[in-house]
Amino acid sequence: MRSLTIHVPGIPDSDASNLVEAHVFQDYDAIVVDPESFYYLYGKEASEKSSRYDNVLTHDFGGLCVEVNNRRHNEVHSLLDLGGVLICVLRPLVIKSFSVSYDGEEQWYQMTNYDWLFERKQMASELGDIYYSKGKTIDYIDNSHPFYQYLNTKPAWSAYIDSSSCNSWKILASAFGTHILSLSKRFGSGQILFIPSDYRSQNGELLAQSISKLMKNKEVLHQPSWVQELLLPGQEELQVKIGESNTQILFFENERNSLIAKNNELERWKLLLYAKGKEQFEPVVRDALQLIGFQVETQPDMDSDGLITSEFGMALCEIVGSNSTIKLEKFGELKKNCGNFISLKGIDVKGILIGNPFCEEPLDNRPPKGSQKSLFAKELILSAKNQGVSVLLTTDLYEFITRELNHTISDQQKESIRKKIFEGNGQIELF
Repeated sequence: MRSLTIHVPGIPDSDASNLVEAHVFQDYDAIVVDPESFYYLYGKEASEKSSRYDNVLTHDFGGLCVEVNNRRHNEVHSLLDLGGVLICVLRPLVIKSFSVSYDGEEQWYQMTNYDWLFERKQMASELGDIYYSKGKTIDYIDNSHPFYQYLNTKPAWSAYIDSSSCNSWKILASAFGTHILSLSKRFGSGQILFIPSDYRSQNGELLAQSISKLMKNKEVLHQPSWVQELLLPGQEELQVKIGESNTQILFFENERNSLIAKNNELERWKLLLYAKGKEQFEPVVRDALQLIGFQVETQPDMDSDGLITSEFGMALCEIVGSNSTIKLEKFGELKKNCGNFISLKGIDVKGILIGNPFCEEPLDNRPPKGSQKSLFAKELILSAKNQGVSVLLTTDLYEFITRELNHTISDQQKESIRKKIFEGNGQIELF
């Protein structure tokens, strides 16, 4: 069995190379690739001069990657048509950008560490998204598959595919019933398999044995080099058109990805209306405060949800979302944090409580009609008035965001809002 490995050491009698320098895939029975990074995929020499920044490629290296990926797409199809096997280690998605001058304008493109295998649309339709998450649990393995012994070593993983997005694939290993860690699918006469992220070289021989069992010693018919150089009438024109189509597809895919990213940025502001908790809700509140003109500093080693600084002074904020009325206890936590800050720093600091009460209710039903409930506990509002604490709703922050996005709020109005927040007592309205 002839095998090519890319960043997969330990496979006996294999050729080790990269996508730039390796022979055509059809020269081999099996291709084994670990797409951990562009450095390993495209080689040290090409990658050393590839980056301007961490996630930005130079124009030349980006163009090289596109050319190599287009060529390898065709070779993957040919390998599979000939009955070959392609094994890919399932790694988290790596996204790089590069620019191209087009009609005097700079156009930006994106590519991933899987673009050599699938075109972007095919990747989305076949597998959906590849999610990042670390784990050691593998609670299901297909014990009838030739890869059972390898998968039964229970390799750790750092990427998975959601079980709902790969219905046409055979599941070889999974966790929790939702995290697909290894899967396979037949394409033509060949197969593509993904294996869990944590490949170890000491298991290389076992992996090679698994591949041999899968192929059952099937011989792959390889085209001689002199045949590969022959072109049938019309084939050259088709290859040129295929290359042009690939370039257009890449352009429109990147344009679409850019539009999706911008839309997601706007969607994120809606968290101010319905979210709660530290992971998503608190960061978007802090970002809204920054747009108002405050300097906001997270305090990971303290209980405060953020230190706010402005021309009107300093404040600690307590950010809370709730399915019901926001209770007095949250006010107590805020005052305790302010007291600790003053004792530690010797600097006077104001308290600001920012709440999203009844966050699961529609905006016109907060508080729920006929419930006789209030957004904030009456004791909380009274204590805030007496002790100089400002209380405001995240729905008011959302209203500010809509005006900011519509460019209908001036710097003078922002200053007025900052002043109102710092000088207010009890619940305040921004507009």
